[in-house]
Amino acid sequence: MSTSKLLDHWSAPAGSGSAVACLATTYTFEPEFFTNDCLSRFLALSAVTGEGDKISSIAATLEEELRLSETTAVSVLVDRGTRTDHRNLRWDLIPVAVSTGLLHSKVAVLLWERHARIVVGSANLTPAGYRHKIETAVAFDISEGCQVPQAVLLGIVEELRSYLRLLPAAAESAIRRALDTLDRVTARIDEHAPTTSNGAAVHFAVAPSAPGRSPLAVYQSVWRTTRKPLRASILSPFWDAATSDTAVSAVRALLTGQPSSSRKVTAVVGKDRAGAFMAPEELASQVDRVRELEPFDKEPRALHAKTLLLENDEWVAGLIGSSNATAAGWGLKPAHGHRELNVWIGAPRKSPTGRALQDLVKSRLSVDLTAVETVIDDEDEIELPSVPLFFSWCALELTATTARILLWFEVARGEPDAWTITVPAGSHTFDHQNWRSLAQPPHVALDIDRSSVPSFVEVTWIDEKGHRSAQWVTNVDDTSMLPIPADLADLPADLLLDALGSTRPIPVEVERRLRQEEARRIMGVDSSDALKRHDATGLLLQRTRARSAALWAMRERLSRRVTSIEVLRSRLFGVIGPVEISRLLTVDQLSTSSEKRVGTPPGSVSETHFLLAEIALTLGSVDWRTAFGAVDYEDASAVVTEALTEISSLQETLAVEGVESDMLLYVADAFEEAQKSCGI
Repeated sequence: MSTSKLLDHWSAPAGSGSAVACLATTYTFEPEFFTNDCLSRFLALSAVTGEGDKISSIAATLEEELRLSETTAVSVLVDRGTRTDHRNLRWDLIPVAVSTGLLHSKVAVLLWERHARIVVGSANLTPAGYRHKIETAVAFDISEGCQVPQAVLLGIVEELRSYLRLLPAAAESAIRRALDTLDRVTARIDEHAPTTSNGAAVHFAVAPSAPGRSPLAVYQSVWRTTRKPLRASILSPFWDAATSDTAVSAVRALLTGQPSSSRKVTAVVGKDRAGAFMAPEELASQVDRVRELEPFDKEPRALHAKTLLLENDEWVAGLIGSSNATAAGWGLKPAHGHRELNVWIGAPRKSPTGRALQDLVKSRLSVDLTAVETVIDDEDEIELPSVPLFFSWCALELTATTARILLWFEVARGEPDAWTITVPAGSHTFDHQNWRSLAQPPHVALDIDRSSVPSFVEVTWIDEKGHRSAQWVTNVDDTSMLPIPADLADLPADLLLDALGSTRPIPVEVERRLRQEEARRIMGVDSSDALKRHDATGLLLQRTRARSAALWAMRERLSRRVTSIEVLRSRLFGVIGPVEISRLLTVDQLSTSSEKRVGTPPGSVSETHFLLAEIALTLGSVDWRTAFGAVDYEDASAVVTEALTEISSLQETLAVEGVESDMLLYVADAFEEAQKSCGI
């Protein structure tokens, strides 16, 4: 246990391989921070989109697109009242409604090819949580040599599964992806975590919180001495209202050690950034003493960590996680409370872990709350603008050419007055009158522009508080059907093929080629001049052989083990997939000279026929049965068939005038051979 940067937990240990899947929970959320700081580390991105010039942005977008397309799922569960912003729709943002309170847990489940990690803590996925406030977290690494018992890790996973059960049935696709992540981490736990903790020096227990389900008594699972707790230290940024002592009384009830005169409860309080103590004055009358948390560094940091420490002269147990020292945070009321996740850690008091636990609540000075400035803000009582539960789920349904937004309503939750749904850009609206004119269906579908699918829609309505508005988050049913990002849509096929065949990482090679092209434009050099002198009849095979490295790299990429059908679709139809490259080659060939994109070589129609045939043969050369080992073979084969059919259709749009008959015969034979090899 040590003081470290929370963001470091999002980076894979050496030798962990590529990112596979991620699931995180948070109360408040900032998509830009999550993308640029957390997700970028998880995916091991070398650059951040939006930084640098246009070419740098293209390279960064390409890298992010390629890495995300290889993950089976990235899911972020947030409290339903949390506002969001524009985001990459390749990952799910899942609003969860907790009828008794808030979704308040802060967990991250991170899976790489050869490593997994679960982080439980107090920090929201925001800059404040990860950069500026004092937070606590415990990270469990799941790989060979893991010492954390299966029951603890599986208990965390089961709590996360219970959050998904709060979602409506219409969220099926997002639920499926999130459950797949939890299934994968469960398999890692079964493989690496011990079944018991016999002989362990440190003991762990998972301690969720919900109404009527308190994490407090769970301390007994990590208490390994016959002597009971004598002292308690409570570290919390938020406390119950001054009129309630429920939480502190519940802690005091845990102190049953002897002698009774030694039983003491200490409140450890912190300051906000302005220097005010974060506690009500009345707290002093509920505890035996109030002390100030010792600062961790010289920078003024607001307290947001939550820790409960129980100890006697032999043993110490610490509760770390998301629960504030409130009745709602500790599940002390039967009908009101938040969904929280905490972990108890128990160890001998004088052991390294025991000392580290004590350091979490290390204090310096006594505080007289009546003589200092105090602030009693309670994040648990902040009212965020939340879309009424009548608006159940919002999904995006995409095909290769169309896009629809699906709006699901739950009439039993009560329809608000005079509501309107607006798709960003204001081109589409749907309101209560439209809905009633359709006989109040449980869901409606609206056609939208596929080139600009929204990550949320705006909802306005009227209730007893007047006119209200909030964002309704959208999620994509099939992320592999998302259109290629606009920054990447104009990249020439020639550039992509060269990047595929390069020994450099694809985004690096794309950036290098684009900068070369930019330099030529600045110098006034026609970039096609160097190509024209090679564009002679008879050099077709020579130029095509130059593509052999690209086709080999394409084959290697397609041959990698498929982790999901969506990953397979992305490999085949994505920005460097065979279907997209074939489409670009065809578009370039069908364009007139004036319409050709900058950087597009003047290849002949015969060359394009030949190259599409070679791409088809590349698909046919893949050992699909081995690649499909982790997915349904029939479903995966259907996707390959769709891809090969699309490439064949593109080839058929090419002109045949001037193409030698032997070439056309070769192309026909190549597609027939590819179909046979793929089992079509």
